[in-house]
Amino acid sequence: MRRDAGEGGALVTDATPGPEMRYDLLQDTWVLLAADRKHRPHDYRPPAEEVGGPETCPFEPGQERQTPPEVFALRAPDSFPDGPGWRVRVIPNKYPALRPNIPPVHREEGMHRALGGFGYHEVVVDTPHHTRHADVWTRDEWRDWLEVLRNRVTTLSRDSRVEYVQVFKNHGRAAGASRAHPHTQILALPLVPKEVRVRLRQMQAYYQAHAACYLCQEALWEHEQGKRIVYENDAFIVYCPFASRFPFEMRIVPKMHHHAFHALSDALLDPLGNALQVALRALHRVLEHPPFNLLLHTAPPEHALSTFDHPVPVATYGHWYMEILPRLGVIAGFEFGTGYYINAVPPEQAASLLRP
Repeated sequence: MRRDAGEGGALVTDATPGPEMRYDLLQDTWVLLAADRKHRPHDYRPPAEEVGGPETCPFEPGQERQTPPEVFALRAPDSFPDGPGWRVRVIPNKYPALRPNIPPVHREEGMHRALGGFGYHEVVVDTPHHTRHADVWTRDEWRDWLEVLRNRVTTLSRDSRVEYVQVFKNHGRAAGASRAHPHTQILALPLVPKEVRVRLRQMQAYYQAHAACYLCQEALWEHEQGKRIVYENDAFIVYCPFASRFPFEMRIVPKMHHHAFHALSDALLDPLGNALQVALRALHRVLEHPPFNLLLHTAPPEHALSTFDHPVPVATYGHWYMEILPRLGVIAGFEFGTGYYINAVPPEQAASLLRP
């Protein structure tokens, strides 16, 4: 038996299998098998509210030793790593879905293919306050959060083995959050996911047909139409997409064209925080604190773009954006069987209710 420092001191046996990615030929996608995550508390119990409060939460100030050592933090000048005084703190996930010490080596098993579960799995502890969720964050808190995300996407993308960095925030048990304390997760992957490839392929096809970026055009069209707009400022527009999959789904799109989130300038941090703040406050006002997923969609790192650059560079047609997906229902048999979604709230109606 050995003690793995990357797990924050968790005991694992030498026979414990590491994470692995396996290829599903029928779906043309990959499945991540993360055996280590079976040790997560409550994984196989029905969804319920978190047991205990701030006094038992490892994300609380003063309880930093309960987590793996931080990899990045915004903190007071007179504070020390892995101690109180932080505003936003980034730590390796104690139960990672991927590990940086596993080589991304391909293997075959009969007719099947697999890939070693290399990658990074980080947790951003959004705030020192246990119940201070994003709908009440101030401008400075949004700026801090976005600055940390930009730093982590930039840093993780520098590893030549990383081909995509996915940022996501799960709020509420029904959206996949295992802890009540506000937090965000980041996974750096050794492959570009199928969904990302599809989005980039569609953007490229649109550009080749119309000599224009799809999201630039969509944002302009929604601005002119007005009926699905939730909010906009000089730099960002928030709207309920024409083909929304979920009731009250929102898309946050920069008006200035750029394919990569990590290139976000300091001048755009506050306008983006403002757009997210308005969107989430509207969501909570209308739906009374619903569970939701907040996702970042951006281009792969520069070293992973070679397979997309023909015949048009990704920087020309790619456009990063965020989306908020409220989890008001259950994805069930029809959605799994067809890939189609049933949305009972038209985006025009949703936007009219969400507007400030």
